[in-house]
Amino acid sequence: MPPPPQTETAAAGGGRSRARRIAHRTRDSCVAVFCSTLCSVLLAVILVAGVALFVAWLGLRPHRPRFTLSSFSLSGPGGQGQGQAAFNVSDRNPNRHIGIYYDGATRASLRFYDALVASGPAFPAGWYQPNMTTISIAGVLDVVGPTPADPAAWHSFSAALHAGRLPLRLELVFSGVRFRVASVFHSGRQRMHVKCDLLVGADGNLLRESVGTSCDRYL
Repeated sequence: MPPPPQTETAAAGGGRSRARRIAHRTRDSCVAVFCSTLCSVLLAVILVAGVALFVAWLGLRPHRPRFTLSSFSLSGPGGQGQGQAAFNVSDRNPNRHIGIYYDGATRASLRFYDALVASGPAFPAGWYQPNMTTISIAGVLDVVGPTPADPAAWHSFSAALHAGRLPLRLELVFSGVRFRVASVFHSGRQRMHVKCDLLVGADGNLLRESVGTSCDRYL
């Protein structure tokens, strides 16, 4: 005897409901797989781009120039301190892809501890230093003694010079320094301070231990 018609209808409805549930699960699964794959691809792209930018930054970020004291001599400081101080500083640009412009005026000063011994313009402004090159910065300053109004400082200066171990500090101030990247990008102008500690012997020349001394620099 055949089953009642309503039973066949219920079975057909149950089959369609299962098919819809399976279709929904299949669609949800495909969406989840797609979203997961898309997120993985985006994360990989972001990671690769981040690494590339970091490597580029390491290669192109400007490094400060390196200064070393090549020579220094003090000639003719008499009883009132008159004389001249001649210096030569080596300037190394360590950057592989970055050149350096020195645009502004540059001044040099010489100090005996905190007492000013000499000061003046060091060399003309306006030169360009290519990447991976070394140049010499030379200058001559007129020595006037620590200060005529400070006889104690001048006495200490003279005593240290005659003792053959006069401590001095050479300071250079660059008023306009710019970095050039790949002939396209130019940084803003910055002031740079360079300080070289040195020792002078009784003959007025640089002691051997001070030759090639690294100088501190601040931007």
